[in-house]
Amino acid sequence: MEAGIFWLVLLVAAGAAVYLFQKSRPSIAHKKPQPILQEWGASEKGNPTQIYHGKDVTVFESDGGWKFTIGDPNDRREPYFSEPYETVDIAKTEALRHINRLPSLHQSLPEQRREKRRQKEEEQREEFVSNEPEIIAALAASADAAANVTELRKIERKAETQLRHVDRVVGSIAIYGSDEAIEKALIVQKEARELLENIRMRVAELKEKPRNNKAGPSAS
Repeated sequence: MEAGIFWLVLLVAAGAAVYLFQKSRPSIAHKKPQPILQEWGASEKGNPTQIYHGKDVTVFESDGGWKFTIGDPNDRREPYFSEPYETVDIAKTEALRHINRLPSLHQSLPEQRREKRRQKEEEQREEFVSNEPEIIAALAASADAAANVTELRKIERKAETQLRHVDRVVGSIAIYGSDEAIEKALIVQKEARELLENIRMRVAELKEKPRNNKAGPSAS
């Protein structure tokens, strides 16, 4: 009797162990198949090419970099052409990622240029907020020291040029700048406009003086 119970318990334990082992194994049906990467061949023009997921993929040199084109052999529509990338290997990588609808790992050359331009504009905006008040103050001091219309006219032209620059940068700051930067830029713009207005008023005053002197004392 005891021997029978022993063997019964042993069989139950063995069955439970087999069940738990099978449950812990990953199901083959749930495994995500990995894409098979094919070797790149060469086109008639010597460019890297391959058929990937049923698409004709070719990488070629153009516009100072490397582009890729993706076409469907069974589709008469124009193939897709990418922007140029820095190297042939980057273009290859981005071509396959484009087909797999994966995000880009690298910037194209136009994207790099746009990013550099954006950074440069950001630096210019920061310099503007820091340096422009000093430039306007220097022009105002020169205007105060001017003794005649000729000198004031020269400063007036500089003030006009400076105001155009201020208006252009303030417009950029209004779109891309922080609230603090916008506030400072508007103050600078107001000062630049007031400076030009004051210079023009002084020019008018100096031009009026000779007329008053020529008129002489009025007869009583």
